[in-house]
Amino acid sequence: MASSDVSGKAFDLKLLRKILTYVRPYKAVFYGAMVLTVVLSALGTARPILIQYVIDNFVITPDSEGLLNYTLIITGLLLLESIFQFFFTYGANYLGQNIIRDLRLQLYEHILSFKLQYFDQTPIGTLVTRAVSDIETIADIFAQGILTIFGDIFKIVVMIAAMFYFFDFRLVLISLSVVPVLFYATRLFQLKIKSAFQDVRTQVSSLNAFVQEHLTGMNIVQIFNREEAEMEEFKSINEKHKAANIRSIWYFSIFLPVIEIMSAISIGLAVWFGGLKAAQEASKISLELLLYRGMGWDVAPDMTMITLGEITAVIIFINMLFRPLRQLADRFNTLQMGMVASERVFKILETNSRIEDKGDIVMDDVRGDIEFQNVKFGYKSDELILKGISFKVEAGQTLAIVGATGAGKSTIVNLLSRFYEINSGSIKVDGVDIKDMDLGSLRDHLAVVLQDVFLFSDTIMNNITLSKDIERHQVEEAAAFIGVDDFIESLPDSYDYNVRERGNMISVGQRQLLAFLRAYVSDPSVLILDEATSSIDTHSEKLIQKAIDKITEGRTSVIIAHRLATIKKADKILVMEKGEIVEEGTHSELLAMNGYYTRLYEMQFKAEEEDVT
Repeated sequence: MASSDVSGKAFDLKLLRKILTYVRPYKAVFYGAMVLTVVLSALGTARPILIQYVIDNFVITPDSEGLLNYTLIITGLLLLESIFQFFFTYGANYLGQNIIRDLRLQLYEHILSFKLQYFDQTPIGTLVTRAVSDIETIADIFAQGILTIFGDIFKIVVMIAAMFYFFDFRLVLISLSVVPVLFYATRLFQLKIKSAFQDVRTQVSSLNAFVQEHLTGMNIVQIFNREEAEMEEFKSINEKHKAANIRSIWYFSIFLPVIEIMSAISIGLAVWFGGLKAAQEASKISLELLLYRGMGWDVAPDMTMITLGEITAVIIFINMLFRPLRQLADRFNTLQMGMVASERVFKILETNSRIEDKGDIVMDDVRGDIEFQNVKFGYKSDELILKGISFKVEAGQTLAIVGATGAGKSTIVNLLSRFYEINSGSIKVDGVDIKDMDLGSLRDHLAVVLQDVFLFSDTIMNNITLSKDIERHQVEEAAAFIGVDDFIESLPDSYDYNVRERGNMISVGQRQLLAFLRAYVSDPSVLILDEATSSIDTHSEKLIQKAIDKITEGRTSVIIAHRLATIKKADKILVMEKGEIVEEGTHSELLAMNGYYTRLYEMQFKAEEEDVT
């Protein structure tokens, strides 16, 4: 369902049915709230009728005792109505909060299952908007939308029916003659406001995406002196957001005065017609009564007439009738915002970007044999990154992959972890195609260390274990084994030190060391290092190289390397060029070929080797 599809309908009933499916676990609360709306409508309708009776029977003809009794009854009804209103408000909000909790959990679980390709194409700020503010807006559909609108409409129907039943139909008909015009204005408002609020939600999403992206990349903004340029772009987006909101406010500001004018006209008609008829009928009745008494008629004249109590009750009814009509503007405002937000949330829920996990083979024990057989892959279907590559790594071996930027090195890592699906060919681990393996089982046996290490705003301990069932003493022993315990112990609070957002409180090299420790404590069968030793200082490199030697021992390792020391120790080296394997062998074998690897070695590694010597 496209977010831009306004379609001219005030409500998308199909979308509304989807929303209401989330009510099923809370049917008792939902139906209870519906019953309360009926009760509240009955209580609200009873008051003007009782007030009419009090005026006509205990005020015009003074009766203090009757007046007191009925005043107590009306006060009791008001108190009872307030109690029921409390339960209705609490129940509606309780329902809304439970539904958005369930919906947010479903949405986040769905997002977690997406392929990385989806995140490559979707701004993170947009997803944040969907998961936070859009879902929060959906809660108002129940708290201030569907239930309240149903209650208001039911109240309107009950009050109109009561007015025609209890009062002079001519007075009621004249008083409510403006209602059709009001219903037409309400309908027109519904149609216009939906389009306006779709625009509002679009601009909110754009604003969130821009802010999130530029705050994350603030160092780039400042390094390249882009503050003024980015501010101008932000002003433009912010202006569009303001314009979208003003458009919705414009429709809203027209609708409210229309209701007020219609209400005033309705009350004016009631007073004019009711007062006129009351005066005329009073004169007629007085004359008939005089004739009745003077002429000695057997049949008394009809004493029914429009009374002061009836006119008063009709005026009260008109105010009560137009109050929900006036509030419908707010209700439709809220409901349309919620409908637009839900439309966007369901669009993500209906997005099929999951990796098809049809595999049912659970690998309890993985040796670490890896085989690529004529694998072809492209991030776009018409642009192949890997053009039919094949290689094999025996269990316990270390494979190094080298090549120019864009050769396809990191793509191999992504495919082995099944972050993307291959176009053709097969990838096998221990002779089993990874498509036939349970995805969770596959990834349980893999550990990946990336060049750009991501750490959560949490303690070092939680960043290492990622909340898995790993004891603290196991982490401390692993840190000592690979030689990173000294730097951790030197930090304030040691393993309980909070590294803040993205680990900015520690250096790049220290983040790399924590990534190695995180990989090691997971005890993987296959270790993948994606350029994990680039862009670090010499001291950190020595610590990291020592850590690499420790954690690669006895397990299959795939290393995309920029450092000569790592490459020279590899059992096999793949040289890649434009998505193809152009050479394969050990360090000495490749140098002997005097080909791609030799040229790469002379450009990138020879000076490094001479410096070490």
